[in-house]
Amino acid sequence: MTARRTLAERYELTSPIGRGGMGEVWSGYDKRLDRPVAVKLLRPDVLPFGSDHTTLAKRFLREARLTARVEHPGVPAVFDAGAEVNELYLVMQLVPGIDLGDFLVQHQPVPVDWAVAVAAQVASVLAAAHTVSLVHRDLKPGNVMIKPDGTVTVLDFGVATLLETDLTRLTTTGEAIGSPAYMSPEQVLGGVPSPRSDLYSLGCILHELLAGIRPFTAEGTYPAMRQHVEDPPPPLRAHRDDTPAEIEELVLRLLAKAPDDRPADAHEVYERLLPFLPKPRSSNPSDEPARPSDPTRPYRRPFAPRRRSASSRAVPAAPRALDFAGTRDEAAELAMAGRFTQAAELLEHLLGQVGAIDHPRTQRRGARLQLANTLLLGGDYAGALTQYELLVTEIGPERAADDSDVLHWRLQIAICHAALGHAPEALAQLNPVLEIQQRRLGATHDEVVELRQEVAKLQASAGDVRRAAAQVRSLLVDLGPAHPRVAELRAMVSRFTG
Repeated sequence: MTARRTLAERYELTSPIGRGGMGEVWSGYDKRLDRPVAVKLLRPDVLPFGSDHTTLAKRFLREARLTARVEHPGVPAVFDAGAEVNELYLVMQLVPGIDLGDFLVQHQPVPVDWAVAVAAQVASVLAAAHTVSLVHRDLKPGNVMIKPDGTVTVLDFGVATLLETDLTRLTTTGEAIGSPAYMSPEQVLGGVPSPRSDLYSLGCILHELLAGIRPFTAEGTYPAMRQHVEDPPPPLRAHRDDTPAEIEELVLRLLAKAPDDRPADAHEVYERLLPFLPKPRSSNPSDEPARPSDPTRPYRRPFAPRRRSASSRAVPAAPRALDFAGTRDEAAELAMAGRFTQAAELLEHLLGQVGAIDHPRTQRRGARLQLANTLLLGGDYAGALTQYELLVTEIGPERAADDSDVLHWRLQIAICHAALGHAPEALAQLNPVLEIQQRRLGATHDEVVELRQEVAKLQASAGDVRRAAAQVRSLLVDLGPAHPRVAELRAMVSRFTG
């Protein structure tokens, strides 16, 4: 009997079940808990060139934790993550079924209600992910599974972000993350992916489900990417005349070139699909004919994405004695261990209990800054944004315009806005910071160069490609032909201008 490979002396790899651009997926067995699992191995050669493996392993674990925060039956449970030798691995729930690519082959033409049911379930998953500030960035048929009971599972949340640089910095490697056939225009241009980038990819998928072909069919990576940026999407009913006009209009909106022209969020997409989903049936489900992978079946007991409420974050079960310094130290230890959610809960509880009379302002402000940083590191960009804005509102008027703390907080606010898909708001924060830092440090200082690049990316994300290209050309002139970033910057201009 051939010896099977075992990871971490626990996960036995049994057989490969998939291979993609970033690695392999194996069916496996958890020897400790006696259960089948899926193990994703990330190949070393797809990681950013020159990356520190230890740092990447820590970031990979962070992304696994972010994925684990998505509470939705359409996201596979994450059990473990780690590194062994030169490979990173992720241990997940083993999801039975077929991916959407095989589903399309097996069910041609796909019934309209089936296509709508798949898209609605994906929208429900995206709504849950976007609520916790997690953007997929690489939504495609290969990452969508249809289980035998018709429920849809979306795979590979968080993996694409590993191929970028540290999320606490604004700049990225400049490489576009995503699959060319389903990539949003802003990703093609090197802009900042947002929740609406995922909606664009969903539009590509829904078009393909109904039309039987992708909306943009050019052969080769570059021609396909340029079509996403330049060509109008074809009307669905030119390929499928039984498509409801409302669905065609929704797909065209999802495929809008500018993110602001797409639906506001995944909740809106779900609501617009809802009238075309099957209605609950009063008959006994066992009396209905069983059809494998029927995605309309879950809607016999309809489910919709849950909206985030003010009470969605857990609070400590019992009141705790107020120990300001001790609580902050405990939260810092939890954050160092990667337990950002628990750390944030402690700090939020602390800030909710202290008052201006009981504690000096400096202590409260220090706790708020610690909370903001913890939320940012934990991927809760919406929560971090609120805390940084409170810091700027409260402390900014007391400081000079070029105060280093205030500039840093504005930079963090820009990071949060960019991660949430708010490119104009991010630019509104970033431009004044850039102006001050360029005046203080010079046009070619490393920090200023990074800021100028990020401004260009955000301009492209906001649809102002001409200004983005001009920004990078100006940077090239200032740096000169011998600067090590010249090749990267020229590639940015090429993406902006075609």
